[in-house]
Amino acid sequence: MPGCRWIALVVGVAITAVPTDVVGQQARGWVGSTAQVIGMRPVEAVTPPCPGDTGCYVALDPEVAAMASQDLFLSAWGFGLQGLSATVQLRARQDLGGGFRWPRTDDGFDAMLAYATWVRDSFTVRGGRQEVPSGLGFPSFDGGLARWSSGTMRVEVYGGRSLARGLREPADEALRGLDDFVPDQSSILFGGSVRGRIGGTAVTGRYQRELLSDRSGLASERASVDASGSVSWGAYRAALDYDFGRGVLGKGHLTFSRALSGASWLGELSLVRYMPYFSLSTIWGFFEPVAYHEGVARVGWTPAAAWTVRASAGIRRYGDAGTAVVLRPLDRTGRRAGLEVRWHAADQPWTAGARYDLEWGPGGYLSAVQGHLAWMPATGTHVTVSARSFQQIEQYRLGDGRALGAGLSGGTPLTPRLSVSGGASVLRHRTEGTRASSPWNQARAWTSVRVALGSDPGLSAVGGGS
Repeated sequence: MPGCRWIALVVGVAITAVPTDVVGQQARGWVGSTAQVIGMRPVEAVTPPCPGDTGCYVALDPEVAAMASQDLFLSAWGFGLQGLSATVQLRARQDLGGGFRWPRTDDGFDAMLAYATWVRDSFTVRGGRQEVPSGLGFPSFDGGLARWSSGTMRVEVYGGRSLARGLREPADEALRGLDDFVPDQSSILFGGSVRGRIGGTAVTGRYQRELLSDRSGLASERASVDASGSVSWGAYRAALDYDFGRGVLGKGHLTFSRALSGASWLGELSLVRYMPYFSLSTIWGFFEPVAYHEGVARVGWTPAAAWTVRASAGIRRYGDAGTAVVLRPLDRTGRRAGLEVRWHAADQPWTAGARYDLEWGPGGYLSAVQGHLAWMPATGTHVTVSARSFQQIEQYRLGDGRALGAGLSGGTPLTPRLSVSGGASVLRHRTEGTRASSPWNQARAWTSVRVALGSDPGLSAVGGGS
């Protein structure tokens, strides 16, 4: 199969190429191949009206899909110019067949990152496909970035062809066929930021704008401010962004944290505002998303070196949705709580943890519990057993029953450069009062091979998947 040939080719080239000293001196990174098999029951919309209070969807017969991906992450230097380096992160995908197609498997190749960086004294210049993570998200673009740094001061400007969020492709190409309202042209992104200190507070201000390529319209215009610092009584973090295109405040938070009773207790209080953001080049902003405000209190307790207990509680208030209600006012208050316990002894290869989450409010209710037991000896081998159960009522509901799931994953290094890992999980739920298989049921299995490139076999990076 094509996917298997890709896996063999990538791993084979990596194994034969890695041991040379030249590569070790001038490049570091990794190459990996991952294969996944997923079995589930797809759902299909039926023509309304629906009988009774059941949803307008029916579950089809169980189907299986298989896919594979290959990833290469590499940083190289030594091009004859001091301070010059290059970074690439590439991904190839293959659909290995099955009853349905997994999203993105029809996209055979992606350049996630591909840029060159030149650092000289206080200046940094970067060109190519890159990403600028910030309080405004993770925008990626094909273009350039220039940065000047001096002490705690940093000034940065960037710009280029904007890429669709999370897809690393031009917006018009990535979304064509999915949304008839997406313009048939790409957009241009540019922005900048200033970071410094005001007294004991680190502050970053950022401005970012996107225009359609022919400058006929505005796709987005936003700004954000982030601040953090500490005083004698604790630490604080704050952030806020503003959407000029719609003239509204976006997301924001103000968080205070303080160590209590020495280091055994930690308290935290957060005030949060959340407003969904949509580009002006789509129709979604027309539906006027509603913001919510939330207060969350968290407490952490370390009764002993091996134990950690965390508890949280929050209350959320949604804005007025402008919905006409005939019989009674619409409930706009939501509540949530959580409890987590972790154990990890310094002289033992075992770790364990359990967590319970509860949420209830307008339109839904969720009760979920999960736990894991992991074995991680110093050899680098790891094995984890996990279990979970959840009940979700109303939106995406399970009815009166609960979904039960379990998983097993692990990995081990075969050589200082070569490691393998894999895992499997199942999720089962039966509709109350019937033996019919539920559309929530699914099973997954995956396996991955990774080879370290360069002179640092311990180098690790996040990657894999499809």
